[in-house]
Amino acid sequence: MKIKNKDAFNNKSIKVPFFSPQITNDDRKIIQNTLKNTLLTDGPILQNFESAFLKFTNAKYAIGVSNATSALHLSLKSLGIKNGDEVIIPDITFVATSSAVMLTGATPVLVDVNENDFNISINSIKKNITSKTKAILPVHFAGQSCDIKKITKFAKSNDLLLIEDCAHALGTKFENKHVGTFGNVGCFSFYPTKNITTIEGGMIITNSKKIAKYATSARNHGLTKSLSNRFSKGKP
Repeated sequence: MKIKNKDAFNNKSIKVPFFSPQITNDDRKIIQNTLKNTLLTDGPILQNFESAFLKFTNAKYAIGVSNATSALHLSLKSLGIKNGDEVIIPDITFVATSSAVMLTGATPVLVDVNENDFNISINSIKKNITSKTKAILPVHFAGQSCDIKKITKFAKSNDLLLIEDCAHALGTKFENKHVGTFGNVGCFSFYPTKNITTIEGGMIITNSKKIAKYATSARNHGLTKSLSNRFSKGKP
C-alpha cells in the first residue's frame, strides 16, 4: 500500500478531542433561570434532578453531592469503613477510587482486571481477601458493567459490603437492572468528560434509608435540614 499523505499518520497532525461537551441554547436558558433563583445550592433544581435520577435508575434514594469522589467517600463512611479496614478495588481506575478509601483511613487493595473488558476480576478478588477486608469497590469500566451479579453473590456470602463506582456507567444495565442498585450503594460522576455533566457533581444512589439519611446530612457537614427548610423567603 502506497501512502499518499504521510502527514496524516503524524501524531502532531491528528487532533482528536478528549471530550467535547454539547451545551445547547436550552441548557444556557436553564442555567440563566437557575441563577435567578434565591437558592443557588440545595434548592429545587437539585431536588428535581435527584427525583429524576432515582426514577431513571430505579433506586429508592438519590443524593446529589459535589463530585464522585465525595460520593465514594460519603458512601464508605456511611457503611462504617474506618482505619485498619481493607477495601478491594481494581488496578485500572481513576485515582479517586483509592483516594476515597484512604480518606476514611482504610487501605485500598488493588486487584487485577480482566483482559477482555478491563473490569475487576472475580478470581483476583477471591485471592486477595483477608481478615481485614470489609468491602469490595468494583468500577464499571468505560460503560461496561462488571459481572456484578457474581460479585454481589460473593460479597453476600462473605459478609462484605459492596460499593459500586459507576462514574463511567450512567445508563449501563446488567440483566435489565441499572448498575449502582446491586450493592449497598452506587456512586456516579457528572464531570465534563462523562455522559452528562453538571460541570462538577456526583450522585449517590441506595435502597437503604439509613445510608441516605447519613449521606444527606454528611454532605452538609452534619446539618439535618436543607437550606430551603432553614430559610424562608430569604430570612433565617
